[in-house]
Amino acid sequence: MKRFYWIGGVVGLILLIAVPLVIFWPQAPSQSSDPWDNMPTHLTHTDHHDIIQGPFDSPQAVTENCLECHPDSADQVMHTTHWTWEGDPVEVPWRDGETVTIGKKNQINNFCIGIQGNWQKCTSCHTGYGWSDAGYDFDESANVDCLACHANTSTYAKGDYGYPAEGIDLVAAAQSVANPTRDNCGKCHFDGGGGNGVKHGDLDESLYFPTANLDVHMGE
Repeated sequence: MKRFYWIGGVVGLILLIAVPLVIFWPQAPSQSSDPWDNMPTHLTHTDHHDIIQGPFDSPQAVTENCLECHPDSADQVMHTTHWTWEGDPVEVPWRDGETVTIGKKNQINNFCIGIQGNWQKCTSCHTGYGWSDAGYDFDESANVDCLACHANTSTYAKGDYGYPAEGIDLVAAAQSVANPTRDNCGKCHFDGGGGNGVKHGDLDESLYFPTANLDVHMGE
């Protein structure tokens, strides 16, 4: 009889250890065949129709209005290549250790040649306002164009030197802001160089509504 008590005690001890291990042992994440299950989720954007009132006498006034609630946003943009149009400094060995930066700002490329030959049109895709010559002030936060990436493209478009196109209703554009979409990106990147697919052979207006066969990430 004592033997059965002993065996029962051992079994009970094993169960006492094993059961919690089974219950609380980390489980491997479940696998899904649907890639959309692995996409990050974003907070719903705040509707700005009741927040932004205007009127605005300049595009810079729109930016200043945005910065009242988003004070760090302009500074964040100004540290990106979308704003600087140049990469990180690199050392040039044959120039006595001199460091230089290169990018769209100063490079020659096969399609558009260089921005110095056509400031008016080239800088129409800059994420800022008023870049008309080599003396542009890259430290002026009011020149950051919030609308280029956030406004609904049915209400906003950029024109010469990066200013809003003629006839744009700045209040309507500002009230339409939301999270950036491929439409915002495509207005510059799909039509770079003056036309659909001109500058980038792998970026064109077919990416507005791509199939999965065309682009597995953007395909719907």
